Amino acid sequence: MRRNILALCDTDEAYIYRLRELLLSRGSFPLTVSCFTEEKAFLEKLKKTEPALILAGESFYRLAETLPDHPPLLLLKETAGESTGKDHIWKYQSGEKIRRQLMEHCAAETTPAPGKGGSKKTELVAVFSPVCRSIQTSFSLLMGQFLAKNGSVLYLNFEPFSGLSQLLKNPGDRDLTDLIYYMEGGKERLVYKLESMVSNVNGLDYISPAFSFVDLGEVQEESWLMLIRTLKEMGSYDHVILDLSEMVHGLLNVLRECDRIYTLADREGLELARMEQYEELMRSLDYGDILERAKRCEIPRFKKLPSGLEELPYSDLAAFVRKVMET
Repeated sequence: MRRNILALCDTDEAYIYRLRELLLSRGSFPLTVSCFTEEKAFLEKLKKTEPALILAGESFYRLAETLPDHPPLLLLKETAGESTGKDHIWKYQSGEKIRRQLMEHCAAETTPAPGKGGSKKTELVAVFSPVCRSIQTSFSLLMGQFLAKNGSVLYLNFEPFSGLSQLLKNPGDRDLTDLIYYMEGGKERLVYKLESMVSNVNGLDYISPAFSFVDLGEVQEESWLMLIRTLKEMGSYDHVILDLSEMVHGLLNVLRECDRIYTLADREGLELARMEQYEELMRSLDYGDILERAKRCEIPRFKKLPSGLEELPYSDLAAFVRKVMET
């Protein structure tokens, strides 16, 4: 029976242990990683335990190929050139790229999904407001980065035009709506698809927001609820932050699923009237329980807001977010 183990096999001991360290540096990695630098020890291990996947240098690969019914194999390829016809990963690239390619392979193949998921008790944290939209994203990112100092955090943005991919210079070719598509194709593979799509900024994991508001608006309530419930069941993260907008079908039921809710409010003028309308609507629809559980955060007037993400942790807004989190 195959176990949820990734076997890293290569004669370059320094490289193989460094790769293991990089893969496990983010606590959400779904496989146990074992390293082998000697062929004899590798063969002995295979007699007792069958890993889910083997990533092997040339000599280990040739050895594993001779075994009957060997586990799935990936060649750790050192030199460029003609294709060998074998599934491979280029050895000399970033650990982040190697991690993504490994997870893509696990999702596409028959790699067994982790049984009961991770051991973390995942907290769902929602941030939503009918006003203060640009502040909401900055608020959510800061909260995520602060929480990430003491645990693992995943940030998901549900805005129609977040602009985050452009700011982070990481547009990617897949986004939040693709994650929904993968989940609907088989929830048991979500853990690998998620890992293959995750990027990181200042210790905070995130999935690229939807590029198209049209695609975002087509996702139905059942799919959003299934996604956040599955993320909670997986137990890969300590916190999942949902930066929500009215584009989310079933928004109020999504809010109801969350453990913590932060509602950003303004103190005066039209914004205050909008907030009153929102609260009146919630009560009329029998969602008053969300208002009672939500922490209402009145945003002060800032003299200057940060112009870029790199300035966020040093801004007056950051001091405000810290204060909110402490109370």
